Amino acid sequence: MIRVILIILMSMSLSSCASLQNVRENEAVERIGSFRLSPVKPNNYWYDGVSYEYNEYEINITSEPCEAKIQWAGKTIGTTPFVYRFTGTLDRDEYVRVRAIPLNGELPAQEAALRIRTELPREIHFRLDKK
Repeated sequence: MIRVILIILMSMSLSSCASLQNVRENEAVERIGSFRLSPVKPNNYWYDGVSYEYNEYEINITSEPCEAKIQWAGKTIGTTPFVYRFTGTLDRDEYVRVRAIPLNGELPAQEAALRIRTELPREIHFRLDKK
């Protein structure tokens, strides 16, 4: 009887060690202090109550007419139409300025101020032929 109990206890302890080892070897789990966090998956975001964390969050940016230079927070990121993959952290109530500058110098530039209340939009479209 004691042998059976010992065998059961040994098998339970060995099986739990294997599962702990698998968790330690799993690259998708990041350890911060005593907590384990799963990273934000691509094309997704995470909200912690204060800020939003984005990982390759896809935003389709278009303009009419096509071919406008796009600036995101003052940095040129591409020419329309294109898909912008944003990675970063934005605080709630923060503003991001997105500016469209037409390659045709006759049309005025346009700017959109995105207030971060919820997730970023998946699409941004500029109508450069209208004020």
